Amino acid sequence: MRTISVVAMFLVACGPPQSPGNGGGGDDGPGGGIDAPNGTIDADETPVDASTCGAQMANIGVVNLGDPPDLLVVLDRSGSMSSPPAVFPPVFTSKWQTMKTSLTSVVTSKQQQIKFGLLEFPSDDNCAATAAPKVNIGLGAAAGFNSYFATRQANGNTPAHVGLTSALQYYNSITPVNPAGRYVLFATDGLPNCLGGNPDMASDAETVAAVTALHTAGIKTFVLGFGMFGGGGILNQAAVAGGVPKAGATKYYEATSAAELDMALQAIAGGIIVPTCSFALQSAPPDPNNVTVTINGVAIPRSPSHGNGWDYHPNSMTITFFGTYCSQIMGGASTNVAFVYGCPGPIIN
Repeated sequence: MRTISVVAMFLVACGPPQSPGNGGGGDDGPGGGIDAPNGTIDADETPVDASTCGAQMANIGVVNLGDPPDLLVVLDRSGSMSSPPAVFPPVFTSKWQTMKTSLTSVVTSKQQQIKFGLLEFPSDDNCAATAAPKVNIGLGAAAGFNSYFATRQANGNTPAHVGLTSALQYYNSITPVNPAGRYVLFATDGLPNCLGGNPDMASDAETVAAVTALHTAGIKTFVLGFGMFGGGGILNQAAVAGGVPKAGATKYYEATSAAELDMALQAIAGGIIVPTCSFALQSAPPDPNNVTVTINGVAIPRSPSHGNGWDYHPNSMTITFFGTYCSQIMGGASTNVAFVYGCPGPIIN
């Protein structure tokens, strides 16, 4: 993870508005270096004029978001996972085997972009779930996942609330906190039970409370229902509490087939990988449309089409470079990047 200092200009007054071909803004300031271009900035781009804007300055930290986030899979291995999904036309592959195939596939394909880990529930073929992971969070986790599925079968009940509470305990044992993000993938094929250790007692409220506790600790939870849940209920509540619900009436990721499970897992994993040309702003611009982004004091055009320039992506607190500018940042040379607040920069389509 690379952390840089950039300069934000909070302005008492600015000169006349700049034309679209000219960058406004202040000087590059004492920003720290990041790994960036061997290439050059185009000659028709305009350096930021420090005399026009930039009367007041304050350093704002920005973190390169290209580093791998943590994703802990909290996996249901209850006895019902040994059955095939109840779908028509019928299939005869168990949900456990299908989960094994899909999950190991996504981990293998993204194991250098995401730090995967695995914690199961139940861990005792009944109602317990320990905070000791079956696969520790880290890069290159595919071998650990393959080893787990080679020796483990589905059995027991569905103490989801215990598993999710154990996930928080495990995350709390890991220092330092990963600044690239911490996530849980709660994958289940049934409704939670085992309240008080009793398989006949539902634990819906306790499951939502456990997801809420994770979110309060800064850990977002994706909810994946593998089976027929009717599009709502407890999994919807858990998905909303987790902080990353899907749009629409069904807030959790729903899968009833191998293909749908593959799509859901790929969407979840792909959604937390931020491009390496992305930087998180630690405070919001007073006016997001009145910003100049510079490299080496030269204004870089904003590109809403994400062709060649910068834009807010994937949210208003993240700036991502595209095209040749991303290539330059990935090129390995050191340069200064500045985000100048209060002066409009050039915009291209």
